[in-house]
Amino acid sequence: MVRRFIDVGIAVKNLESAVATYSRVLGVTPRMLTHSDYAYPGLKGARFYLGNATLSLVASDDPHSTIAEFIDRRGEGVNHLTLEIANLEEDIVRLTAKGVEFLTPQALDFPEGRVIFAHPRSLHGVQIAFVELNAGVDPLRSPSP
Repeated sequence: MVRRFIDVGIAVKNLESAVATYSRVLGVTPRMLTHSDYAYPGLKGARFYLGNATLSLVASDDPHSTIAEFIDRRGEGVNHLTLEIANLEEDIVRLTAKGVEFLTPQALDFPEGRVIFAHPRSLHGVQIAFVELNAGVDPLRSPSP
């Protein structure tokens, strides 16, 4: 099932301010992400590559986006953890049988593969993104400039 931990996603109100803070604290320059990098519309962000994990800042200018709604309800902070899995369809069935609820009825496509988000109420308040990556994609390696 789970191959590896990939990412911590942090919801932020002001992406530029958060990038400046995290760049200063981590000593790393992030790769900037646009709406085309996400499965959900209206999102933008930045990904910091930290060896065997990444840290992603996620923001939106759309007040009705999933991130804006999250920030309205809970404030800025950890939004989700991302785990890589081998076979999304098989794992959705297996996880559902174990009581995991999902935010969407099926996985969503994004440029690096497919993703489905577990509802936090089924995992003790933590939203987990289960990702099946496209062949040859390694989200822990920063793309060449």
